[in-house]
Amino acid sequence: MSVWRRYLVKDVTGRLVDLPSRLLDRADDGTAPLPHFAGRCVEVVAAVIVGDREAQARVTELAFTKLYFDQMGYVDAAKRERMIRLMLESCADRRCPPPRRGKGPDGCAHLSRRAVAARDQLIREFGWEPKPAERDAALSRLDPARLRAAPPEPMRTLH
Repeated sequence: MSVWRRYLVKDVTGRLVDLPSRLLDRADDGTAPLPHFAGRCVEVVAAVIVGDREAQARVTELAFTKLYFDQMGYVDAAKRERMIRLMLESCADRRCPPPRRGKGPDGCAHLSRRAVAARDQLIREFGWEPKPAERDAALSRLDPARLRAAPPEPMRTLH
C-alpha cells in the first residue's frame, strides 16, 4: 500500500488543474519557482491518497486552502510562517486544564479569546470554502469512486 499527495489548483478560468507535488515542493523549498503563480494567491486542493496506485486508491484527507506566492513565484515564506503561527495560536485554548468544580482556570479566558481570534484569522486569510460543484470536481479528479458512493443531496422542490 502506498501513500502520496496530489494537488489541484484553480486556474484563471476556474477549472481545477493538476499541480505535480514535486513542482510545489521545489517552489516551497526555494529551489525552483512557479513563475505563472508569481505574486498571486492561489486556491489549492491538497489530497492525501492511500492505496494501490493502479486500483482502489482512496482520498483519506482533503483540504481546500489558499497558498500565497511571492513576486518570483516561490511559496511566500512570510505568509507560510504567519499561517503556522496562527495555527499554533488557534490551539492555545487546548492548553487549559479541564475545569474543576467551583474553580475556573486562571488565564484560560484569555487563551480562549486568543485561539478564537487566530482561528477566525486563519479562515479569512487561508481558508477556501469550496462550492459543492468545486468539491465534486475535486473528488471526481482525485477519488471518483468516493463521489459515486456519496449519498445524493435532497432535491429542492418548489412549493
